[in-house]
Amino acid sequence: MSWLLPLAAALALTSCKPMGTQAKQYSGDGTLRTCSKLIGQGYAIEFAPFDATKPYLASYRLSHVPQVHRDPYVYLRFHSGPSVSFPEDLRKRGTAAIWVSLADTYGREQHSLDLPLSSAVWAESQGLFGAYNPDQSQFHFEPQEGYVLTVSYRPGAVPPPAANLYFEIDDCAHY
Repeated sequence: MSWLLPLAAALALTSCKPMGTQAKQYSGDGTLRTCSKLIGQGYAIEFAPFDATKPYLASYRLSHVPQVHRDPYVYLRFHSGPSVSFPEDLRKRGTAAIWVSLADTYGREQHSLDLPLSSAVWAESQGLFGAYNPDQSQFHFEPQEGYVLTVSYRPGAVPPPAANLYFEIDDCAHY
């Protein structure tokens, strides 16, 4: 009986359904992968790559998005070798911008993001770069709802230093 309290606390910290079960219920575009750790469940949904030098517009269907105790962030991502850096001056001179909108199945906008990449926060880990805005890039998904995520990318004259970019919803436990 003494094991029930720790189990209840662990479930309260993550979610009631194990991430594997939630991942199987997800339907929609992109590739969902789980990234759960010892004390935190997580997932990421990666969408198709596109050419960094050309404008891009796409809409993705999402339903039964997994739930954890926090809302996920939407990032613009690209891979680069671990020896390649993306210096601050190049970030500031960059002219690319993204726009992201989340609408419910009735077409009502739930959240949006309009972000010039020169003002974005850039995160990097082992050659994976991600641009986001900590105050605006966090999107909320209800567990049983369906959504359309519309993304737009404009490269401008100085796009990020990568051949391909992609959008990703990231709710991995980072600690």
